[in-house]
Amino acid sequence: MTTDREAIKHARTLKLSLQAAIDLGEITSREQLLNLAAGCGLTVTRNGKGYAGFRCESGKRLRVHFNFGGHPVRISKERKSRKSTLGGTWIYALTAQSQDGTRKACYVGQTVNLRKRFRDHFMRPRPGYSSFALVEWAALEKVDIRVTVLSWIVGGQSIRTRFEGYWISLASQAGFETPDVHRWGNLPASDNPIGQPKIWPTADIVAASIPLAIAATEKLDFYPLFSNEELSELDSGGQLDLHLGLAETPDHIVFF
Repeated sequence: MTTDREAIKHARTLKLSLQAAIDLGEITSREQLLNLAAGCGLTVTRNGKGYAGFRCESGKRLRVHFNFGGHPVRISKERKSRKSTLGGTWIYALTAQSQDGTRKACYVGQTVNLRKRFRDHFMRPRPGYSSFALVEWAALEKVDIRVTVLSWIVGGQSIRTRFEGYWISLASQAGFETPDVHRWGNLPASDNPIGQPKIWPTADIVAASIPLAIAATEKLDFYPLFSNEELSELDSGGQLDLHLGLAETPDHIVFF
């Protein structure tokens, strides 16, 4: 059975191979790219102007960039620089499910530094704070905790907090237990959740989630499933974009 780590490695290898072929001029058209991707067992999830997103048979997602049609190539560093000038936060979920599938628990949080926050959850859980109650819940059930980046929210702190509260309410409505929510999740919910789903998007979240242990210890680029801006550019089908060769940033996170 393929593990998450093996699936990520496989997706990363395919990403590197396809992107290198594009950059070297071995792939010169969108049609050629899609045919080659199909031959590799990839399913198209996004067919943008200067990029294409694919899903591996394992469910992991990858994205490649090109300039076949004369559109400017979108450079990762420029996207990072632009994003860093805006006030915003990442909203993410930590989830766990009992082995028999009858119970599930969730923690929803927000951060400006995903990788650091995931490391804190994984390596430095503190009794009475944050996700500690979920860590205990998962330990009792003998299951792993998985992480999904839910949304990128731009706006003042009150707006960010209300969107976080909105996602907490979605989790509760979907039947998740929220251990110690009175300590971390007693937040107002937005009554105008622009760009967010009306219900907890189970299928998207399951497909995009990865073990917290991997998110905390490996250098991965995360993308949100939703946002309250630039909706037409978001790939709601997946969040893990396996970029290689990017310049190191404080948290190695790049938003497209």
